[in-house]
Amino acid sequence: MEIIRNYTSQDQKAAYPVVAIGNFDGVHRGHQAILKQTVDRAKATGGTGIVLTFEPHPLKVLAPAIDLKFLMTFEERLHWIETIGIRQVRLVSFTHSFANLTPPEFARNILCDDLGAKEVCVGAQFAFGKERKGTVMDLVALGHDLGFQVHPVEAVSVAGSPVSSSRIRECLLAGRVAAARELLGRAYRLEGRVIPGTRRGRALGYPTANFRPPGELVIPCNGIYAVQAEIKGRIWPGVSYIGTQPTLGPLERMVETHLFEPQPDLYDQLLRVSFVEWIRPEQTFKDKRELLRHMEEDIRKAKAILAAG
Repeated sequence: MEIIRNYTSQDQKAAYPVVAIGNFDGVHRGHQAILKQTVDRAKATGGTGIVLTFEPHPLKVLAPAIDLKFLMTFEERLHWIETIGIRQVRLVSFTHSFANLTPPEFARNILCDDLGAKEVCVGAQFAFGKERKGTVMDLVALGHDLGFQVHPVEAVSVAGSPVSSSRIRECLLAGRVAAARELLGRAYRLEGRVIPGTRRGRALGYPTANFRPPGELVIPCNGIYAVQAEIKGRIWPGVSYIGTQPTLGPLERMVETHLFEPQPDLYDQLLRVSFVEWIRPEQTFKDKRELLRHMEEDIRKAKAILAAG
C-alpha cells in the first residue's frame, strides 16, 4: 500500500480514484463497511481504492484541551486499512487553514483538483468543511457539479446502536472488552516491549511478562482479563492484569500477563495482548494468601473462557 503525504494537484493522479474519507480510528466494523465499499467499487471500475485521512487527528488541532485517546497507533491503522484492500493512503496535514475550507472548497480543491476523485465513499452521517457544516447531501450535490459520484454507506449497528469509536472507548474504559470486540470485529489489542518487573508474580508461582501501556491509547480499566498473547508471531493463551498492585504496592500502572505455557526469558520482546473477556475488577486483598487464592481462580476462569472460544 502506498502512503502519500503533502500531495498537491500537480502530483500524478491515480487510475480512476475511488476515495474513502475519514479518521478510521480503530478501523471498526462501521469503518470496514466504508472501506469494503471503496475496494468493491475500485475493483468494479478498474480503479484505485484510496483512503483520504488526516494527520494529526482534527480534534488535536481544534480542541487541544481534550485528552483524546486512540484505539490504535497510526501504524496499526494503516495495517488494518491495507488488509481490507486499499491500495493508497493520502495524508492531509490537518491545520487551522485546512479546517477553514468551506464545503465547496473542500470538494473542489481536495477531492476534485488534488485527487481527481471519480467516486467517494463516506458514512451516511459524514460532515465536512468549515465547522462541519457540509452534509452528505451537500457532498452528493457538489459531486454532481464537479464530476464525482458519492456513495453514502449506512452505519453498522450492533445491539440496536450504531458502531462508533466513542462507543468502543466507553466499553473499554468500563472493562467491557467483549462488547468492544463485537464493535471492532476483533479483540482490542495493546502492545509493548517486555520490561523487568518486581518478580512478585514469579515469587507467587505465576511469572508475568510486563509492559507499560502506551500513553496515547485507550487502556481498559484496571482489572483481570482473559487474553491471547502474541510473541514472534505465535499466540499463547493467558491472563492479564492491568493495575498498580494495591495489595503489594502500589506501583506504576502496568499490563502484566501470565502465559499458561512456560516461556523463556521474554525481556525486550514485543508482546501483543488481545483482550478477550473481563474477569473481575482490581481488588485489594488482606494478605498474599488471599491474593494467591484469587489468582488461581482468575486463571481457572480465563482458561474456561478461552477454551470456549
